[in-house]
Amino acid sequence: MSDFAEGGARPIRVALQGEGGSFSDEALQQLWGGDIEQLPYRDFADVTAAVASGVADRGILPIENTIVGSIAASHDALNALPGIFAIAETVVAVHHCLLASPSTTFDQVTTVLSHPVAIAQCGLFFAEQPQLEVHAVYDTAGAAMDVSKVADPTMAAVASRRAAAHYDLQVLKADIEDRPDNQTRFLGIARAPAPLPAGTPARTMLILTAADRPGALLSALGPLARHGVNIRRLEPRPTGEPWSYRFFVEFDHEVGDAAAEAVVRDIAAEAPETRLLGTYPRWGAGRRGSIGWTSGAIKRV
Repeated sequence: MSDFAEGGARPIRVALQGEGGSFSDEALQQLWGGDIEQLPYRDFADVTAAVASGVADRGILPIENTIVGSIAASHDALNALPGIFAIAETVVAVHHCLLASPSTTFDQVTTVLSHPVAIAQCGLFFAEQPQLEVHAVYDTAGAAMDVSKVADPTMAAVASRRAAAHYDLQVLKADIEDRPDNQTRFLGIARAPAPLPAGTPARTMLILTAADRPGALLSALGPLARHGVNIRRLEPRPTGEPWSYRFFVEFDHEVGDAAAEAVVRDIAAEAPETRLLGTYPRWGAGRRGSIGWTSGAIKRV
């Protein structure tokens, strides 16, 4: 897939959830940088719809966080549209800050706005500050934008330093996340798979359903063990039918590895439904989500 329109007449259009200054903004810069036209949307489903319809060339979705785990809405958005493929991944160090208007002091703040996932990542801070009334909104950067617009000293937002700079806010409290090694993994998506050179350290994502019988899921995943392929993640999501589930499966391999190709073929033969979501270069090949952060009793290698 070309990064630009025919003749290079326009920049690549990338759909993201939230406003400028968000962690999704940082993730897309890490993946593509350069001359990008950002298309902000309110929901993750809007991001996938923009890519599927051709309004956006690519999209960016947070897929999992080291504190709160998998991002359910992103998984459901990926599943909802069959014409979407994962083509890239990156990991962003997530440091949340309490942001307010330049003249505000911490003692003035009574109301805090942020995305519910960000709020969950700062649970210890808010437990220690019971005087703060926390309200969930659709986006961290959007919360910062709202605080900037109203200029009310009683209001603050939880967002990034990038958002503080973007909306001319001050950092009242820095790095309020529960863990200093907080990280979020993002997927880049497009309407077509991205071809990769043979030997590239890669990750493949599948969606499968298992038959309703004992051992069915084990049988569906059996090819991974038989072919010696390392499973990275298994994530269940409800199908919408009561007590029925589909599973997102990610496994690591190298592009062109016959064992990985056999895994995809054998899982498709075993599972009632299988969909290949994509194969993409593995971020930080040889590591499992590390960004090289070290401090005290916590060490990331």
